[in-house]
Amino acid sequence: MPKPEHRPAFSFHIEGRDQEVHSAPAAVLVRLLQNTQLAFDLIGAHVEGREIKRRARFSAATSQRFQLICEIPQTGSYAMPVTVGQADGLFDLDLGLVKRAYEVFRSLVQAVSKHDDVGVAAALPDERIRRRVLESLKGMAPPADSDWKLSLHDEADAAFASFDTGIPAFVDSILITEAQREAGRVITGELKSIDFAERRLTLIYPPTSKELACIYDEDIEDMLYARRRDLIQVTGRVLLDDHGAPRQIIDVTDIRDLDLSPVVLDAIRFGDLTIHASPPLSVQPELDDTQQLLCVVQDDLGIDVFAPTRAALLAELNEQLAMLWREYALAPDAELDGKARDLKHALRTRFAQVPHAA
Repeated sequence: MPKPEHRPAFSFHIEGRDQEVHSAPAAVLVRLLQNTQLAFDLIGAHVEGREIKRRARFSAATSQRFQLICEIPQTGSYAMPVTVGQADGLFDLDLGLVKRAYEVFRSLVQAVSKHDDVGVAAALPDERIRRRVLESLKGMAPPADSDWKLSLHDEADAAFASFDTGIPAFVDSILITEAQREAGRVITGELKSIDFAERRLTLIYPPTSKELACIYDEDIEDMLYARRRDLIQVTGRVLLDDHGAPRQIIDVTDIRDLDLSPVVLDAIRFGDLTIHASPPLSVQPELDDTQQLLCVVQDDLGIDVFAPTRAALLAELNEQLAMLWREYALAPDAELDGKARDLKHALRTRFAQVPHAA
């Protein structure tokens, strides 16, 4: 009986705040596996020489050939081994294609991990496919306020890529031009309908309760399949009506669910300042009256920030707490009045500054 051919394999390592806890939230695993599988499906179809049109529909043979097979999790943070390709299926595995897809995937995640835009282009020269795969890789990375990071290891358990909270911004720097970033605006609205044939979605804009048409490019259509909640955020160039209210969004660069889950931070980082929170700081974002801004207020710590997106809110929160630490926590009591001294005490009770490494 012939010996089974060796299929490519690697492992995900998820490291959280406590590296001795060998577990991971189900939502993190689902997000990671869905985006990695989509990346392999896209790369797999590419190495097969198939043309991928608007909606990424993969044949049964392609889906099985590049399917990720999860093995039993291992200890060591949270480690999940995976093998590429289902060997006992109905279709020919074609190990050569599987290995080519794995090498493209590995080269691409290595380049993204190093923030190497030249390496990204070299790993997958086809720009149309590359943009869609990069969106999937961005989905593998931890969001801005996450307390976990991801590393990918080969079969010898050597790490070949690491994804932290800086990866989404790097991917966006490749996918979104400077002109688009400057013209971009975020609109939050209730998703009413999606027309995939016309590449058009319709929002109800809360301040006016009117319908708002959003025209998107096929490169970001994959984002829509998992985003069907009531409130979503669309980033693009906003066209206004005669009254100055949004009437249409064009050149859409991002579509995401509105995330109002608590923001939990164990450290505040801004410039060369790092302060640790004990216990971790948990704040609850809320929408303002227009439902266009996320807001966080915590009077005892002097926090009052707002921003259109969760990532921007996190940046504002870090900047404001760094300012409060420098202006109040580090100030001599003699320079502060009664309320300011109370704020200083609250800050120094909750946070501790980490010495800056030389």
